[in-house]
Amino acid sequence: MPDSPRVALTLILLLAAVPAQAEVCSGCGCRGGPGYRGPSGSCVGWDALSKTCGSPPTTRCTAEQVNPRPGETKEAPAPRRESARPSDGGSKTRQAPNPF
Repeated sequence: MPDSPRVALTLILLLAAVPAQAEVCSGCGCRGGPGYRGPSGSCVGWDALSKTCGSPPTTRCTAEQVNPRPGETKEAPAPRRESARPSDGGSKTRQAPNPF
């Protein structure tokens, strides 16, 4: 049975990796859901969020890892900024045009 040590080692490595993966994603919202725990103690999905939790969702649910709805962002987009180039009237140094 030359393969049994290899099988045992593979099994040990797989079992050691499972707890590490479980710790990476824990709590409501870690896999893309809205991130609220309902009154029953389970995580609430996007479809049941307003019915189960109310509006705002913190009315009847506990926020954990809150995510925006898919396609929305957490923050409003930044306003557009004007160009930072100086006006021609204030600059005294001018470059000569390229003759080539």
